[in-house]
Amino acid sequence: MSGRELPGRTKPQFLIHHVDVRIRVRRLPGERFLPSCTAGHTQAGGGGIMLWGTFSGAALGPVVVVEQTLKAANYLNIIADQLHPYTAYVFPTGNGIFQQENAPCHKARIVLEWFEKHTDEFHLMSWPPNSPDLNPMEHI
Repeated sequence: MSGRELPGRTKPQFLIHHVDVRIRVRRLPGERFLPSCTAGHTQAGGGGIMLWGTFSGAALGPVVVVEQTLKAANYLNIIADQLHPYTAYVFPTGNGIFQQENAPCHKARIVLEWFEKHTDEFHLMSWPPNSPDLNPMEHI
């Protein structure tokens, strides 16, 4: 995978199949790729993956590959299984602040209720509508 900025793009993209650049691999005459090292056939320019991650000034948190549509129940499982232990470890006194966007799964009632139950462990920063892009995950 590649995580570099592409010309004319404002956000970094992770390319799985390197559709925009040439890759040169030096091999001995007659030497072939191992089947496990090839990306396979991709039609119409490739695909993508969705990642969920968290970080703070104190430590990097987990990165989770989201293998399904990120609906409220899936998002709630991720924050309960990944965010909760991370904030308990990094901010044991309960002074952590968590920021999320206004995506529909972030604003779902079951997710907001979960955050209300855990206000003594960390604070959920509200994301004002029509705000400038404050998402640090998109600018890593």
